[in-house]
Amino acid sequence: MTIGVSDLSLYHSLAGDLMTQQAAIGNLDSQLSSGLAVQQPSDNPVGAVEALGYQSQLSQLNASSSAATTASAWLGIANSGANSVIGVIQSARTLMLQALNSGAQTSQSYQQTGQQVQGMIQQLVGLANSTYAGTAIFAGTASVAAPYSSTGAYSGNEQSFTIQVGPGTPTIASVPGTSLFGGGTTGVQSLFTTLQSFATHLSAGPGGATEASIQTDLNNLDANLAQATTAATTLGEASQQVQAAATAATSTSAQVQKALATTVDVNVATVSTQLQADMASYQAALYAVSQAVPESLAQFIH
Repeated sequence: MTIGVSDLSLYHSLAGDLMTQQAAIGNLDSQLSSGLAVQQPSDNPVGAVEALGYQSQLSQLNASSSAATTASAWLGIANSGANSVIGVIQSARTLMLQALNSGAQTSQSYQQTGQQVQGMIQQLVGLANSTYAGTAIFAGTASVAAPYSSTGAYSGNEQSFTIQVGPGTPTIASVPGTSLFGGGTTGVQSLFTTLQSFATHLSAGPGGATEASIQTDLNNLDANLAQATTAATTLGEASQQVQAAATAATSTSAQVQKALATTVDVNVATVSTQLQADMASYQAALYAVSQAVPESLAQFIH
């Protein structure tokens, strides 16, 4: 049978319809295979833009969560160090009170107490040089491996180390050494100086002059204790801020992920039903073509 011009026009029309149905079926099949409703921006321009926005949000939230993890690690060490420092100060205070009770003290007991104090100083130096991932916790923002010498001399700075864990003001991840141990521009004598002075006064042995000097040491130590307590409070509040930021990031991330899934993920039940309907429609269209055009044209289309 010869195919005329009108037959060819009909062919092009029917072929176009069938190709459109094939494309729709292919798209649905691809969605089921990949699990994504948006294969390319042209599938859903609005949804594609929304998906990019959600992905950008998730990237920022992941960065915030990572920063919060780092800040928590810093603060964990700083908090532990501050609490240990307070414990050492309280122990030193007990020794000072005992030393002031001259009636129960001797030159030998003073000497033994002095040795204890020297041990405390070295313990404090170790705490003052605590590190995280090779970085000194109490050096402020200075790049020094060990901000405190064996005698307690400070080589860090007085700027608090901060980490950006979310929108807004950066969160303190630690305090500079002077905020915890005194010295610098704080107006409080260095804790190391206070304890070394106490040890020096003990070497003089019991007596009224020694007791007067130790009383001055005690007053300085109380100032050290008050400052260390303030530093510990600051670190504790920072820990709470970081935890709150981490919790908020986790919660927001879950919401954004849900919104992203709603935008790009396939509703398997809906797409499967649509695919079955489209395939049935396609088969019906093929049958209709075979009935509506000459056999040779229908075979050509098929």
